[in-house]
Amino acid sequence: MQSKLETQPLFHRRAKIVATIGPATKDPENIEKAIYAGLNIARLNFSHGTHAEHLSVIKIIREKSIALKAPVTILQDLQGPKVRVGLFEKGSIVITQDEIVTVTIEDVLGREGLIPSDFKELCRASKPGVRILLDDGLLELEVTEVFEKTLKAKVIYGGILKNRKGMNLPGVNLPVEAMTAKDKADLDFGLKNNVDYIALSFVRYGKDIRQLREIIDQHKSPAKIVAKIEMLEALENLEEIIRLSDVVMVARGDLAVETGQSRLPGVQKRIISLCNQMGKPVITATQMLDSMVENPRPTRAEITDVANAVLDGSDALMLSAESASGKYPFKSIRTMHEIIVEVEKNENNYYKLSLEHELLSTPAAIAAGSVLSALKLNASAIVCLTTSGKTAQIISTFRPKAQIIAITTDLDVLNRLEITWGLQTLHLRPYENLKDIISQVERMLIENGLSKTGDRIIFTLGQPVADHGKTNSLHVHTVGGEEFKKADQDQLPLRFKNIKEI
Repeated sequence: MQSKLETQPLFHRRAKIVATIGPATKDPENIEKAIYAGLNIARLNFSHGTHAEHLSVIKIIREKSIALKAPVTILQDLQGPKVRVGLFEKGSIVITQDEIVTVTIEDVLGREGLIPSDFKELCRASKPGVRILLDDGLLELEVTEVFEKTLKAKVIYGGILKNRKGMNLPGVNLPVEAMTAKDKADLDFGLKNNVDYIALSFVRYGKDIRQLREIIDQHKSPAKIVAKIEMLEALENLEEIIRLSDVVMVARGDLAVETGQSRLPGVQKRIISLCNQMGKPVITATQMLDSMVENPRPTRAEITDVANAVLDGSDALMLSAESASGKYPFKSIRTMHEIIVEVEKNENNYYKLSLEHELLSTPAAIAAGSVLSALKLNASAIVCLTTSGKTAQIISTFRPKAQIIAITTDLDVLNRLEITWGLQTLHLRPYENLKDIISQVERMLIENGLSKTGDRIIFTLGQPVADHGKTNSLHVHTVGGEEFKKADQDQLPLRFKNIKEI
């Protein structure tokens, strides 16, 4: 299986791969390797790094994307009001079972028996009996006494507690805003440097998304919003959050701590299913190939986890430490690519058409019609002439087996669309009329190996073409192009090449 996959073009994979950029991948040659390996979306984690470091990465990604003719979506992940422990005199302490420790909100260095927290509302939010989980739930405390600036807690599960590890209080409604002052400064930086998507951490209510949307609109930015689902309150307001967001992320790290680990699989499936029903892309994230941080091969459980996330309906899967700081960043991306491609051979993944929703917008009706036409006519491709990418994204929700191709004259739109399931993008030169568009499309489809002479393709577009209006037309076309032939490997855009090695 492996050698065969290594010679397949990347466009054969429908679910997309999000890879976090970090020390292991931030240099120019490594970003290029990551794109070669199969990266579609580059995640910049603003819990780490300076603005200067992130700006360098943004510039490199844009340069490499243009050079390789491979659009890349840049996802800015805001830190959010993450509750953390502070710093320790020796960098860490050991806490032991049944020990009574003091947790303080004062600005002090921690030591044995004393744990500082950066969450100034901790004492106000706590009461005896509240559980405090540390380091993604590896360590656990139970509050016994609460004072004005400190609290006492009994250690339930001990271990080594290092600087700046996360702190969770499951079931406690924390009095914090969705965006901190740091988040707002980071957001301003991201919007000024044209990131494509903003991921909002610790979303709890629809109003959190509205607040972020207002700031983006004030900047007159086309950036889209990813809502990270990792809080119990978010699950209680899930439909509203999904409706207001552009993309949803199942952020399984904090979500597992908040819900309890045994509930996580059911919660994950519920979120993915609801996103599929509401036509919103969904990213499944956290520890997908975690053992590959240290090892060249994943565990069998991780392979199955990745496969099941695809089968459940994920539009994209995310790598965190695997690609940011692990020993095998490119092998992790390629391994995820190979698992996804194998899973997607299952015919049950395709054509999720429903006749239940009678009242659709015109673009949505055209999108549904194009997918049904592609199925009935055995079309090789659905080609969307687009200015915003909206129709192409709707088509993606119906999961056609025919290749979805978005064509536009705007490179920025191509970058934003790379997050969309099953979608490949082609850059169109300026055009005058439909004949001009069809001529360009036939050439690109044949040269890139997407269609051949005699194939049927489905066009969606806005008429009149010169007005660049909203999608209102569906056009069935038989590919001519006898004068064209498939381009040589070195002339093809990256994702249409046969990639033999990273």
